[in-house]
Amino acid sequence: DDWDRGTRGPFFLAAKDIIEMKDRCGSRFAHDDTCSRVVGSSGQIYPEYFGLVGASSQLMQHCVIPRFGYILFGRGGVVVSKKCAYLTPSLAWLLAALSMLVVVAVLQVTRLLVKWCCKDKRAKPDRAKDRSSASSSAGQEQKTPQLGYIKVIPATKALQGDHTVELQSTALKSGIECGWWLCQHTTTQVATLEKQVNMEIAAVRALRSRRRHDPKHQDADADDDDQSQASSADSASDEDVAKAMQVIHRRTLEGFVTWCNYVSSATLGSLCRKGLDMAALRDMSAQVMENSTRPPDRLFVEALVLRVMESVGEQMLQCPERLSYLLFHTYQEAGGLWDLGPTNFTIDMDKLHDGLVQ
Repeated sequence: DDWDRGTRGPFFLAAKDIIEMKDRCGSRFAHDDTCSRVVGSSGQIYPEYFGLVGASSQLMQHCVIPRFGYILFGRGGVVVSKKCAYLTPSLAWLLAALSMLVVVAVLQVTRLLVKWCCKDKRAKPDRAKDRSSASSSAGQEQKTPQLGYIKVIPATKALQGDHTVELQSTALKSGIECGWWLCQHTTTQVATLEKQVNMEIAAVRALRSRRRHDPKHQDADADDDDQSQASSADSASDEDVAKAMQVIHRRTLEGFVTWCNYVSSATLGSLCRKGLDMAALRDMSAQVMENSTRPPDRLFVEALVLRVMESVGEQMLQCPERLSYLLFHTYQEAGGLWDLGPTNFTIDMDKLHDGLVQ
């Protein structure tokens, strides 16, 4: 075996005491002729070469060589050279391997020929079938869109209104399925949005309390303190809800406002202006930024519609421009952002997922 392979390390010659063994003698790769021992009259033994023969592999050859070139115990020296021989596989195993390769090649060629021959025969009836199915499908009506709806009822009374959200889709099988999907997405987004509003209410109250304890604002807030003490707790809470909802509404729709401002200020030849009402874009942007006169329940449902579209649209979140475009049309179909009464918002699931198909 090729015992010389391995990690390079020191060798020591055995001697009577440790002092005589202090010199290191070569390694597994490099042999040191100075570290030897005389055996008999003139035989030199090199401990690094212990073993009968050294073996190695070189390409397709197997080589052997004795590990030392002297006959021990005083006999005459012998010159030994490396011997190499080519490796020849067994003829029986060679023929077996070749026969298996030939069998596999014949099977593969036969399979391809059969596939090509049958392909032409099947093509004619398939074409006729395709033409007949195309003509029959052309006579049929398009799929009827299914519709599901849910009424938006948050837990906070000031955010409740007679607003509804509808989901329209031709991919879903029934209106019940549409309603189930819409209910799952909407209830989750209502709870999330309401938590954000509650946190903003806490921030509004904390800022008001801070101003009251600040000497710089005590005189300015004296009238406000009197009014807040005279008013009931519920009215004060409704005022806090209104202020908090205004902030959350602007934050939720800030991307939509940015898109409206960009498209409305684009040049006449820009493709992003195609089919859009520039005046409606500018007015919607103003209605979001100046929302202090609008009721909080209307602001809540407008922000909720965007959240539900993001949830239903899934990968459409990666294209905010397309999402803002669809949200603009959803607002327009609902009468815009000017109507303050009960409103119905319809989300088209096919349009939300249309970009994924393209």
